[in-house]
Amino acid sequence: MNRTGRLLELLALLHTGKTFTVGELADTLAVSKRTMLRDLHLLSESGAPLQASPGPGGGYRLIRSHQLAPLALTTEEAIALILSYGALLSYTDKPFEHENLSVIAKLLASLPTDALARVDALRKKIRVTNPSRSVETPFLRPLLEAALSQQAVEIAYDSLTRKSTRIIWPDYLYAFDGYWYCKCFCFLRQCIVKLRVDRIQAMTIVESPSAILDPNTEQDEELELLPLRIHLTRKGCKLAESHHQFGNQITLQPDGSGLITDTLAPSELDWVARFVLGLGREATVDEPAQLIVYLRKEIDALFHVYPVSVRSTR
Repeated sequence: MNRTGRLLELLALLHTGKTFTVGELADTLAVSKRTMLRDLHLLSESGAPLQASPGPGGGYRLIRSHQLAPLALTTEEAIALILSYGALLSYTDKPFEHENLSVIAKLLASLPTDALARVDALRKKIRVTNPSRSVETPFLRPLLEAALSQQAVEIAYDSLTRKSTRIIWPDYLYAFDGYWYCKCFCFLRQCIVKLRVDRIQAMTIVESPSAILDPNTEQDEELELLPLRIHLTRKGCKLAESHHQFGNQITLQPDGSGLITDTLAPSELDWVARFVLGLGREATVDEPAQLIVYLRKEIDALFHVYPVSVRSTR
């Protein structure tokens, strides 16, 4: 059970008016006592009127005479907010992890018992999920701060093909498919790129804007951008529409087919080739020639991995 659901069930138990020990609550919700204490502390910090009584017969209960300031929200509005915040909880790192949980706890704690039951029923029928990735993004919050303050940063980046040091100007962060991405201007490539935040291994603020264009700064040689043109069949358009980068760049044709036009750096040939190979015969590359050559090499390598077995017929 995720933490949102656990907080909901915890509040439902406490709304019965009974007093529960930490052990009883932990056993009921199948978590450790330490986890239960953290949940109770979060509810208390969020304004839930909890009372703790020490000694035999003591425990935690809600103070019935105390009521939170009412929120002008319908049950459907509350569940919409809870689902929106809860969608981020599947990510290993969040820019506002404590704040997200606090908002959810406050929303739940402000609802009466009957509304809580309605929220629980809706939560079980409407779910927003993301793949659970075991990746850490220690520079997520620093990148956000750099984007807010419009500061350039120098990063060590580990891409699919190589490690590099580059200077970027973060624009914004977004979450997709269980990963965090940073859209930024890359001074190495001299263009807008989208980088996986978990692949950033080190980061420092570039204090002086003039340092960005300093020719003595150790950078790899700037890479020439290549024109990209990919034709998609009708089925290819449907397969590609969920891609985090190319999904919004498909120009649909009257017959249902599509066209992707963009630019890419030579170092991006690998991941673009993987995108095209994943679509099989539903995608055809017109340019660049370098990508076509790369695809031929990959296809040839696959033939060697999966050799064709010729059987003689009689």
